[in-house]
Amino acid sequence: MKRILLLFSAALTGIISLPAQVRPVTYRISAGNIDLKAADTYPQKVLKVLERSDTLIRIELSAFPPVADTVRRGLTKTAPYLPGYAWPDSVARYLEPTALIRSDSPRIKAIADTLFTGDETLAIDVIRKGLEFAKNYLTFDLQLAMELDAGRCTTLPVDSILDRRKGTCSEYTNLFIALMRHKGIPTRMAVGYVYMPQSDVEGSHAWAECYLKGYGWFTVDPQNAVLWFPQGVIKLFHGKDFIDCNIRTLPDMYPVKIRIIDGQ
Repeated sequence: MKRILLLFSAALTGIISLPAQVRPVTYRISAGNIDLKAADTYPQKVLKVLERSDTLIRIELSAFPPVADTVRRGLTKTAPYLPGYAWPDSVARYLEPTALIRSDSPRIKAIADTLFTGDETLAIDVIRKGLEFAKNYLTFDLQLAMELDAGRCTTLPVDSILDRRKGTCSEYTNLFIALMRHKGIPTRMAVGYVYMPQSDVEGSHAWAECYLKGYGWFTVDPQNAVLWFPQGVIKLFHGKDFIDCNIRTLPDMYPVKIRIIDGQ
């Protein structure tokens, strides 16, 4: 998926040293396809829809890294782990298995039975274990990344991922989401674009969002096993899986062009 898959890990270095408050950045974005509802979710806000046709959407969007929101950030440390909780339907749908993310797979259950001790009381503890497992279990597959970016294939289902033990950001995310749903944490896939011109990093990326009681949707990156993103990670889609994001192949959103018009 362009340069992002090779360089994003390096771009994350030093993220914890971000200042306590970061001013939102305003972007002008054009793409072949954007889910406006997904793009207009915390910590992003769609300011204007400048153009919309069957082949192009152009918007202005403001965003900031949620790690800079010190009040809400503290809630992630105390959010309880609530397996079996009666979530509203809008959240509970992200507990359901799909053809790509079979959270009810016997193989996922076997991994979860070994990975989790059963005495986890905080959601963040379950999330951290899932992130570390996905990162350590898989290795990055450059050839698959090139095939995905060219639109010659789509993301792989969880059982294939477990067999191959390698993948791209979307395969790391599929595996992580399967574990979280199996453990009762509503988790959805996010797909978007990373634009960090100061680090010469640009390209598509997939990650996950876990729902925490009292906080809402919490962004995590299974490929890199990190809890927070730096400035420049822009969500354009979300859903139960890649297909539910309404993306058949990655080129559906191309060409993506981003320009900073206000901010850092």
